[in-house]
Amino acid sequence: MLRIGVIGCGYWGPNIVRNFCGLPNCKVVLVCDKRPEAFQHVLAWYPSIVCTQDARDIFTSKDIDAVAVVTPVSTHYELARKCLENGKHVFG
Repeated sequence: MLRIGVIGCGYWGPNIVRNFCGLPNCKVVLVCDKRPEAFQHVLAWYPSIVCTQDARDIFTSKDIDAVAVVTPVSTHYELARKCLENGKHVFG
């Protein structure tokens, strides 16, 4: 089972969550966004997913194997670097 964290829950984030949730050997564990209102759509469809406003929760979680970075392109490098430094695989 591949345990996924998703950083960014704006326009594309909910689509990425849906796609990972639809895969048989994946589980979305944690979703992160700076805006708490961004979680409404995800929680309406997937109430068991935990949401956070702090990306460090994803970087440091021992329950996450890989992270999908779904944020503005200018933020990808820093977020991906932090994920990799913490032993996570990254989808960008």
